[in-house]
Amino acid sequence: KQWYQRRVRGHNKGRQRRKLGALLPDLSLLYSKAEGYDKFLHAHLASTDSTADHHHSYSCYVLFIIIEVMIKYLLLGWELELYTIHEAHYIYCYLEYLFSWLKQSVIRAHEQCLSGEAFEKRLVKRNKNMKRKKLERNHQMVLQMAEVYQTISRAYIKAFEGFAVQGKLNQFLERRFDDESLRFKHRFAPFNIAIPMPLEVTSYPTLRFIVDNAPEGRESELFKESLHHFTNVKGTLEKIPPQQSADHLAKVVKMNCVQLGLLINGHCKDSANPPILDFSVCHNVPFLKIT
Repeated sequence: KQWYQRRVRGHNKGRQRRKLGALLPDLSLLYSKAEGYDKFLHAHLASTDSTADHHHSYSCYVLFIIIEVMIKYLLLGWELELYTIHEAHYIYCYLEYLFSWLKQSVIRAHEQCLSGEAFEKRLVKRNKNMKRKKLERNHQMVLQMAEVYQTISRAYIKAFEGFAVQGKLNQFLERRFDDESLRFKHRFAPFNIAIPMPLEVTSYPTLRFIVDNAPEGRESELFKESLHHFTNVKGTLEKIPPQQSADHLAKVVKMNCVQLGLLINGHCKDSANPPILDFSVCHNVPFLKIT
């Protein structure tokens, strides 16, 4: 993991982001090679123990790094202020998709570790002079934080759908020459690699489509769904051991819960001003300000 971090090291966030995007084709090639090594390893060890499964020994780890790079690439866009307010919806849609893949890769890696430990136990039984190595794993915390960020992404998706239905994003959606699907393809062009499968624009519900098909009063339901997700995150963060990053995240989540409660009760309902994203507390999870 350290080798790719060295390639993007530096204080210039813009250069970091460009390097992360340029790194994805190399990582995709590495993944295909890792799959080949996994097949070779599985075939080689199958003669020793037919019950062992080594199909994802290397490729699972490479997949985790690829997804981590993609997430970092998107989050740096917030720090560099590259996104406009109406782009937040599909940015969080893609983040929700990536965190789902991240969770799957961690679960797969954990299963691989369990399979490896079972294989090692059988070897120890056959060879009494062999000593088992204790493995230290912190996958539970990684899995928990992936779940937190995925739920946060869902909360923002519903919140921005509510803002769009309420008319707070009309000044962006009614531009004559604007094409949301074209912007979507442009923003995620570096992600056009084999693994993970890129999120296609055809599977993305555009804000324009959501607004055109929303029944009356739909914004209140969307805000309630967003509040539900933020409330779930707040409960999860309260169970996590104290750490600075989690504390900042919890503070933003609590403020957003209050703001969404006000929106559900009709706060600034007639205002056409778009929401303001405040990153002063947490650099990639904003507080929603409504004026």
